[in-house]
Amino acid sequence: MYRTNPTPVRSSPAQVSFQSEEPEQRKAITLTSREREVLQWSAVGKSSWEIGQIVNCTEAGVNYHFCNIRRKFGVSSRWSAVVKALGQGLIHMP
Repeated sequence: MYRTNPTPVRSSPAQVSFQSEEPEQRKAITLTSREREVLQWSAVGKSSWEIGQIVNCTEAGVNYHFCNIRRKFGVSSRWSAVVKALGQGLIHMP
């Protein structure tokens, strides 16, 4: 039931990695003129269909641009991309 000779527990020193205290440098995100235009219209609340009508593109084309925009910003929603673009000065609110 009880061990007569307990095996000592050996622990290895914890491996801790500290991040530098300097702010993380942002990668310069480059958007095409069409991506910037699509984001600008989205910022004022237009849907994919409406943006397609404005820029003479299909709704699927607009969604394609949003897919690329989200990938470039590393976000999962168009609103997150709009917020990041506004914060970086890539688009402006009217």
